[in-house]
Amino acid sequence: MYRRPYENNELAEAYVPFQYYTESYQPMEALKRGTLFPELDKPYYEGKRGRR
Repeated sequence: MYRRPYENNELAEAYVPFQYYTESYQPMEALKRGTLFPELDKPYYEGKRGRR
């Protein structure tokens, strides 16, 4: 019987370091920006290489 190569094997193990948040947006500003934490606020700029 054919056995898939990934059965019963670990494919990867993730490591996520603990993050410290020092500030937060006010609730209405957080809703506009899509995040509560300024450290995670990475605006998307449409266009070539992220330029406006």
